[in-house]
Amino acid sequence: MPKTITLNSFDHLLIKGTIYEAKKPIKEPIVYLHGGGLVFGEREDLPKAYIDLFLEAGHSFITIDYLLAPETKLDQIFRTLKETIQTLKLGNDYILLGRSAGAYLASLLLKSGEQPKAFISFYGYNRLDWQEFHYPNAFYNKYPRVLPLDVENLLEKQPLTSGQMDKRFPIYLSARQFGTWQTMLLNNHQEANQFSLTKTDLERFPKTILVHCSEDPDVPYQSSVEASQQILNNQLITIEANEHDFDRSVTKRNLEIYQQIINAI
Repeated sequence: MPKTITLNSFDHLLIKGTIYEAKKPIKEPIVYLHGGGLVFGEREDLPKAYIDLFLEAGHSFITIDYLLAPETKLDQIFRTLKETIQTLKLGNDYILLGRSAGAYLASLLLKSGEQPKAFISFYGYNRLDWQEFHYPNAFYNKYPRVLPLDVENLLEKQPLTSGQMDKRFPIYLSARQFGTWQTMLLNNHQEANQFSLTKTDLERFPKTILVHCSEDPDVPYQSSVEASQQILNNQLITIEANEHDFDRSVTKRNLEIYQQIINAI
């Protein structure tokens, strides 16, 4: 049975994790960060079928909370996440796994000096200056408009670490429709460089596996291609599809992709 533990706190909010113990923990534990544009999502969003593959291979699996924007800005989100990771007391003996925004936060952890044995990035990014993040997004503008004024009514009055998609996705949708996502994350635009990685940062990455759809409508596929050209020890797995979180549904193909990753680490 998975075990829920308290790892940290922020402004009276408990930051928790869930530990799935492998029956024979013979390999490094996996530390998982969920996706959701830093605005929505929750630590238990990864289908259990994928977690079971890691457990069967001897990797215990740990999912952890992090603070969400825009109620909390990125500087505090990252600062608190760094503290949370350190409370696990894993040293360097673990593997980081992140999906989308979780992969981005994992990249920031690596930039800050965390040194896991390996990093698995599902449709992630490591810079905030992609033009796709600054301009209205054609894919999201196919949805009914969510006006910025309407977003104000959706925000909480206190920090949070879990945001159900039906309640929080409209916040992200509006940000991508109007090109205001970065404004939700940062205290000022000058912070963008602080929370982006350079070629030198990427060259210091541990063994990295990048997984990305070639026609991703949300996070540019080129972000993983560029990373694969700069990370010294990496493998890029390209999925020929026009999806973002292609693995949200458990399929035979997706199980095979996860097994391929497990075999590679």
